[in-house]
Amino acid sequence: MRNKTFITAVFASFAWNLYLVGGVMLGASYALDRAAGGQFEVFPTYLRVVYILNFLLIVYQVVIFTRFSYGITIKPKWVVQAFVILGVLGILANAASRSVNERWNVIPAFVITAAFYGILKSQSKNARVTKVSKPTGRDKL
Repeated sequence: MRNKTFITAVFASFAWNLYLVGGVMLGASYALDRAAGGQFEVFPTYLRVVYILNFLLIVYQVVIFTRFSYGITIKPKWVVQAFVILGVLGILANAASRSVNERWNVIPAFVITAAFYGILKSQSKNARVTKVSKPTGRDKL
């Protein structure tokens, strides 16, 4: 990924998600209508626990994306595939929300999902090139 503007947008999307999920974990008022369908006056304990796990997942996504942006190959490949699938589900869940403010979360979800889809495609392309150009030891110059 060479596009610095896109990388900045991805990190801004991660920051927004961490801010929002952190708000749910802490029971902040700004998060009430932007998470969990805007249906709670106070976030219940079980939901806060779920959002703690979500927070950890986002931190892991930041680590994986940062490693890729520095040119480090992501293994195993299924991790990136899982992030793409979770991203699509997140887009659909936010788009279907009853809360107008929560629907805006589709934008950062889309940006992050597009980034991981790009990683997935990039690694697939690099794997094909590596398989084709691998020297056999019998090559003649």
